[in-house]
Amino acid sequence: MNSHRLIRAGLLLAALAWANAPAVHAQTSADLFNSQTLHDVRIFIHSKELDQLREHYLENTYYPADFQWGNIRVRDVAVRVRGLASRSAIKPGLEVDFDRYTPGQQFLGLKALVLDNLLPDPAMIREFLSMSLFARVGEPASREAFCRFYINNQYQGVYAIVEAVDAEFVARTLGERDGYLFEKKYVTPFLGEDLGDDVAAYKPLFEARTHQDEPDEALYAPIRDLFREANQPVDDDTWRERVAQYLDLAQFVTHVAIETFLAEEDGVIGASGMANFYFYRSPHQTSHRLLVWDKDLAFHQIDWPIFIRAEDNVLFRRALAFEDLRNLYLDTLEQCARVAAEDEWLAREAERVSGLIADAAHEDVWKPDSNNAYDEATEFVKAFARARSTFVLEEVARTRQEMLAASGVPVAAR
Repeated sequence: MNSHRLIRAGLLLAALAWANAPAVHAQTSADLFNSQTLHDVRIFIHSKELDQLREHYLENTYYPADFQWGNIRVRDVAVRVRGLASRSAIKPGLEVDFDRYTPGQQFLGLKALVLDNLLPDPAMIREFLSMSLFARVGEPASREAFCRFYINNQYQGVYAIVEAVDAEFVARTLGERDGYLFEKKYVTPFLGEDLGDDVAAYKPLFEARTHQDEPDEALYAPIRDLFREANQPVDDDTWRERVAQYLDLAQFVTHVAIETFLAEEDGVIGASGMANFYFYRSPHQTSHRLLVWDKDLAFHQIDWPIFIRAEDNVLFRRALAFEDLRNLYLDTLEQCARVAAEDEWLAREAERVSGLIADAAHEDVWKPDSNNAYDEATEFVKAFARARSTFVLEEVARTRQEMLAASGVPVAAR
């Protein structure tokens, strides 16, 4: 009898303890992209397949692996080396695909993510700061955080955990599903010229990331028509009406303005032609918008001109011929400058994230630059963050004065 009472008492105490225990915090993608923390991320892969991955790093071959973030482990994921100029066998940037081998498998609601090796940026923080500014001024941007990355428990250095631009990203940021998503690929420098009537000419430049099974005509005809219309020798009003069927011109100008504030030399009007963005169009529509991607080469120069290469790209050159779009471009530059300068937000973020990763970056023996070079690059980014707004605001003000002077408006009426 006493033993039964003891058992019942024990069960009662266990029930009370469970009822009063603190709730277990469910991990979410917001926790994964928490930029206040330097995360630990690990990949476990068979040594033979790791050797193959490094040997064939220029290929997009997937290999099976396990992925671990903190104490959470996801088995049977697919990893491949990614990047263009950043491709490396020594410090490989990776795409992690969670459902390639296990259909329907997700990690915190994500089907994929990117582990960015940050090789083009000796300061390692340009990408993060750029995406933060895009988001802060209201444009969709990938969430990012920093991590110490390990392969089979061997430290590979500082990486960025980057939200992939895919159907889940579009659903989160634009609230849409079933749209058409294309990643701009570099083949040769492309400045928006008309490539002819055959849609196949655009296929290598714009890789379909959704609806891959649809015919090329359905996928690429609106892109072909965009650049065909953009290059037509028609008057400005007709040009705008025709191009607006295929491109959100206001969003396009806004996107370029943010890149210009960031002194991005490899963006939409970059030195190598149109680069580092995605095209997206809603289902049953023909108009596209841009989604930002890959900003490792931003923060190039504090006094980066606000109209650099403006004449090179046909879309941008002809868009700026419209006074309202030109004013939108200047307004967005001014908005970026004020957002960056308010409470020294950009400077404080540069200081914070550089401090967060500094020790791990110094321990990163696989980075291509020395610790001195890393420190110098970091100091430059901080200087940019402090000074860029002042330069841009002065350039915008000067441009507005020139526009007024060119308009012939009397001084007294200004």
